[in-house]
Amino acid sequence: MSVNYAAGLSPYADKGKCGLPEIFDQQDELERKIHELASLIRDSSYVVFHTGAGISTASGIPDFRGPNGVWTMEERGLAPKFDTTFENAQPSKTHMALLELQRKGILRFLVSQNVDGLHVRSGFPRDKLAELHGNMFVEGCVKCGKQYIRDTVVGTMGLKPTGRLCEVSKCRGLRSCRGQLVDTILDWEDSLPDRDLHLASEACRKADLSVTLGTSLQIKPSGDLPLLTKKKRGKLVIVNLQPTKHDKQADLRIHGYVDEVMTKLMKHLGLEIPEWTGPRVVEESAEIPEPRPLARPSMDFKFLSKEEPLSYCNGTEEGPKPAHEEHGASLKHESCPPNSNLIAAKRPKTEPLPT
Repeated sequence: MSVNYAAGLSPYADKGKCGLPEIFDQQDELERKIHELASLIRDSSYVVFHTGAGISTASGIPDFRGPNGVWTMEERGLAPKFDTTFENAQPSKTHMALLELQRKGILRFLVSQNVDGLHVRSGFPRDKLAELHGNMFVEGCVKCGKQYIRDTVVGTMGLKPTGRLCEVSKCRGLRSCRGQLVDTILDWEDSLPDRDLHLASEACRKADLSVTLGTSLQIKPSGDLPLLTKKKRGKLVIVNLQPTKHDKQADLRIHGYVDEVMTKLMKHLGLEIPEWTGPRVVEESAEIPEPRPLARPSMDFKFLSKEEPLSYCNGTEEGPKPAHEEHGASLKHESCPPNSNLIAAKRPKTEPLPT
């Protein structure tokens, strides 16, 4: 994300493992793996993608733990390099490919840890998107829950008042709501938003394939969500240049630039990546027919026999309550009935990579 975003967060000692060496698959190996990914997608009925800061580096926004990431450079006592602002950043090929996959009914839900707003600005429908850590362009009313998407960043972080008031009119032409507006950006101590976390966890349980793009999966609980798919005997594909926390759980690992991987994947699927024509906000997705059955892939993958327990299931302690009423839910335990009440979310934290 942006340096300004990182600088606005509270001090936090454990930011995870930073600056790990990058791994690049040989070109023929990369092609083979992308072909396998295309086959897995064709053979799946409910595909969920998970995105991290690595998909926005092509847009000029630095990641956190890469060789030139914000936290990596901070550890070295150096200033991180960035090539744009949030307002000027444009969606990458990966952002636009994900939009096209959603339009075609292939991508059923998108879970993102990014706060740069590029998914929303690309035109990705918000009802098919969970922005677990917030959006720099969104502020919400603490009174009625109305959210406003601005053309510029809202100016605060940590669920703090932005200085503006809600303009929603009350019934019968009475005065407007005038509730206080707060930003949606989580600080280290803030709990994840109920709506986004609930939708993300439900989608991951339904999924028979989860694909992670540009994330080391070190932040909890966001980084553990793909394991919900594994618990349901689904498959997990990890696309990242650095090692991730859940590499041992993956059925397929692809080490390559995300834009290159997604561009080649779209060609395998016979799809074009649309051009970005400017910021466009879409609240609800158009009705898309169920994807037709496709031929089974020629390659099979073994299921992993051992799975790490999800630390946010059963017994998670309550995190601090934030200002906004929609921030405070956690994942339900796998065995909970679907209509059971959500409990308070554990705050986002880093988890060390396996050694």
